[in-house]
Amino acid sequence: MKMVYKNKHCLTLLMIILISLFVKIALIAMYQNRLTLSSDDLNYVKSAVVLVKRGIYIFHNLNEPTVFVTPVYPFFLALVFKLFGTGFTGFQAARIIQAVISSVTVLLIYLIASKLFNKNVGLFAAFMVSFYIPNIITVGYMLTETLFTMLLCLLIYFSLLFAKKPKMAHFGLLGVFWALATLCRPTIALYPVFLFIYLFWAERIKIIEMVKLGTAMAFAFVVIVSPWWIRNYREYGEFIPLAASSGNPLLQGTYVNYEQTPENVVYYKLGKNAFETNKTEVAVAKMRIKEGFKKDFWGYLKWYTIDKTNLFWNTVFYWKGFFNIPHFVVLYIHLFIVYTGFAGIIVLLFKGIGKYSLPILVMLYFNATHCVYMAFDRYAFPMIPLLIIFSSYFILNVPALIRRKIRF
Repeated sequence: MKMVYKNKHCLTLLMIILISLFVKIALIAMYQNRLTLSSDDLNYVKSAVVLVKRGIYIFHNLNEPTVFVTPVYPFFLALVFKLFGTGFTGFQAARIIQAVISSVTVLLIYLIASKLFNKNVGLFAAFMVSFYIPNIITVGYMLTETLFTMLLCLLIYFSLLFAKKPKMAHFGLLGVFWALATLCRPTIALYPVFLFIYLFWAERIKIIEMVKLGTAMAFAFVVIVSPWWIRNYREYGEFIPLAASSGNPLLQGTYVNYEQTPENVVYYKLGKNAFETNKTEVAVAKMRIKEGFKKDFWGYLKWYTIDKTNLFWNTVFYWKGFFNIPHFVVLYIHLFIVYTGFAGIIVLLFKGIGKYSLPILVMLYFNATHCVYMAFDRYAFPMIPLLIIFSSYFILNVPALIRRKIRF
């Protein structure tokens, strides 16, 4: 009987993933190069094409080696373009590969949810992620979101798996996953802090043991990332650990509601390259933050906490309509996920949150980080699959729990 149930369960999961993949490929075939936001995605394509044709890693400027973005995603695109060409075929191949990567994310969400809760929650979470409209659309964009979300879920799943019987070799592998995720999106650089809080809180691992595991993890991270450090030092004569791109989002985040007017905008001199300009933007941003808090402390504090948090979670990364699906429909579904997801987390606070703390800490960390810089829906996109796990738990378990209590 158990075997029949297991087979049905696996078949259902497979069908969910395959149907979702089919919808994504249909989207790619139908909309083709209309799947663009004409923003960062064009720069990523330009970066990959120049890397293939000239062997130079650039981003904004064709003749300027960049430290503006970390290399994993542009190198991923460059590899696809090397195999399939830099024309239409290469673009479509990159999108289809991203659709497959997105399917891997669905599987990882199933595994994470099953480990945290049970297979029913895992299956429902996989279903929700598979047919969450932005998750279908975003595979068509040449942006870091799809690849990074998969790397993040890979990192979290194997962290939960290895935490039960931690070994040095296992944490060395985690260091590799951590390095790749960080070189895709640097926001995750502090991940070990939350992993080791989880290990101490939920798994009761001793401090001395965590130091050993952390050393193995850090060693693997340094081995993977050190070529990037060496390259950056050769280009700019400075140690640049990840990317020199924090200045612009930090500065943009100083404008309340991101509104720039002739009265409040600050003009500054551009440097001779993007690296120097970034330093200037950081300095100008710090000046604006100090002045903002002096001028209106409580209003500015609200902007940097409540308002940015609201922009992070309560807007949806669905900037262009596809399949004739209205924006408001996608937004309502998104808000349902957000509210039920956080409701699930609140319920778990009363049950003992330690076991579930790792993905929760990651979500809170991303929220806090983007409140410092810029907070909006695209940056929240990788967090939604994690939140869907808690939404699924709430939907499947809490109503039944309430009915049970009402009876008694």
